[in-house]
Amino acid sequence: MIPENKRLIGKPISKLIRDYIKDTIKDRPIKPRMILIQVAGDAASSYYVQSIIRTAGKLGIDLDLKELPAQTSQEELLALIGAANIDDSIHGIMVQEPLPGHIDENVIGCAINPLKDMDSLNPANLGRLMLDINGLTPCTPTAVYTMLKYYGIETKGRHIVIIGRSAVVGKPLANMLLWKKPFADATVSVVHSRSLQLKELTRQADIVVAALGRAGFVTADMIKENAILIDVGINEVIDAEGKQGYVGDIDYNSCIDKSLAISPVPGGVGIVTSSVLFLNLLRAYMGIDQDNKSIDGFLSLIFDET
Repeated sequence: MIPENKRLIGKPISKLIRDYIKDTIKDRPIKPRMILIQVAGDAASSYYVQSIIRTAGKLGIDLDLKELPAQTSQEELLALIGAANIDDSIHGIMVQEPLPGHIDENVIGCAINPLKDMDSLNPANLGRLMLDINGLTPCTPTAVYTMLKYYGIETKGRHIVIIGRSAVVGKPLANMLLWKKPFADATVSVVHSRSLQLKELTRQADIVVAALGRAGFVTADMIKENAILIDVGINEVIDAEGKQGYVGDIDYNSCIDKSLAISPVPGGVGIVTSSVLFLNLLRAYMGIDQDNKSIDGFLSLIFDET
């Protein structure tokens, strides 16, 4: 149900997921454990990492942050991942992107054990996602899907335009929204910096998902009346007084009146994303290869859908 104030807030969704995780692990003698690797992160990724650390503490989850210098070699990073792959006490592995240019992100993704792959970087998990086979799904696309499901936003047959074609958001989200499920089954267009008719396509969209990493890129002239806007972007900005803040890829102030609903930044997709990460950790901890519940099944259970 779309709220009267139009704002698609992530906090109530995040709370449901976190409460479910806490209830599931509270009486278990061994807690889920995750290793989070960050190589000289940028401002946006560091913002996300700090959010993950705070959430882990609140959930009672053991999180081992490995902060590596920019000059870390690909071989050193692979060695760290390899050790985590065979360590039975580690249930989840996450490598925060972006990585420095001298490290091949595809090589790193392939090196992560698919059963511990928190952000679905391994091609095996991406392939399972494309075929709608049970597996770990990437956190941010899953957060978008979760938001659609929680707010009951109709997607079947609707035109959804995703701005951005990254391997961690745009491409996997497009495939998720093509699933034959109630909050997918959409007609999906993916546009990017070289799309010649970008504005024409976004003006046709029933739902616009902005995930390109450019502050305020989507403006009111790029959307149609009563479009639903989901903002994945987290961009650091400095105001006239020198204060640091974060804004999304959508110009919130110019678009809110024209839209039917809009997710704010901060307070929207980001907080759900960090909770989905720990839901992935829980699934890995419980044994993703032994559980027949898909991510959709888990969300239905968490949202108490009967």
